[in-house]
Amino acid sequence: MVPVLQHRIWGGELLPDLFPLSPPVMRPVGEAWLLSDHPTAQTVDEQGGTLAELAPGRPWFPVLIKLLHATSDLSVQVHPNDEQAKAIGDLGKSEGWLILAATPGARICHGLTATTRQELKEAIEQGRIESQLRYAAVQPGDYYPVPPGTVHALGGGILALEVQQSSDTTYRLYDYNRPDATGKLRALHVDEALRVTSFPQPPLPDQRRYAPSDPSGRIVYDDNPYFTLTTVSVSGSYEEPPRPGRLLCSILLDGDVAPASLHKPPQQYATWLYGEGETARFRGEGRVALVSIVVD
Repeated sequence: MVPVLQHRIWGGELLPDLFPLSPPVMRPVGEAWLLSDHPTAQTVDEQGGTLAELAPGRPWFPVLIKLLHATSDLSVQVHPNDEQAKAIGDLGKSEGWLILAATPGARICHGLTATTRQELKEAIEQGRIESQLRYAAVQPGDYYPVPPGTVHALGGGILALEVQQSSDTTYRLYDYNRPDATGKLRALHVDEALRVTSFPQPPLPDQRRYAPSDPSGRIVYDDNPYFTLTTVSVSGSYEEPPRPGRLLCSILLDGDVAPASLHKPPQQYATWLYGEGETARFRGEGRVALVSIVVD
């Protein structure tokens, strides 16, 4: 797949350096959409093929996969669920972050200390929302699921792989009074955000549960109704059998792991999509992320 880069005021120069052949975009760049058929930005393969025919009966391909590179904090935001997003013609947004790199002290916002909608509303009106945000220090290998309704923000100094439902609906609760490239404050969506925020917020995940589950170093990070996210360490060769009703996407995280049929060195974070019923065969040394996508 050919990634699509996205300008973000909190981004940097890493992603355009990683993907110099992607369509040019204004810098700084915060997101590389590795796999997407969302109307906002659609990725294609090296022959120009699209994803639309691979998920019949869907408004668009059900999962969106991104690299996020943040040099400063993202806005504090929340996403609706499927039912709430239906009215605006989008899907809900269940997502998860696999932390690939983090500078010392890097952190994320994940959840609230406020326990009721009224408590959060009053904190916003009184200008003290930051006191209600729950933060967690992160390091490479951590994974944070972000269900719909969870207040969250990726922090500066983080490179993350994000797997999400194919949605581009974001409600900003707070943006540090930060201007955009034109000098204007970015829009907030406080009423919408308050309406879709869940109470109580989900607990922070226990990072100790993410341990290899078999000799391949396989780690299952997430298994939800939309996708399963796994990483596998490859030494020489590896096969991932197909699962009924699913497609498989692989992303090279490190090393030189590539599909067995590829006859050129792979690029870091190169992304491949396999058809339903196809066995994914890899060769090389390193680590890949495998995203099993529900299309039934």
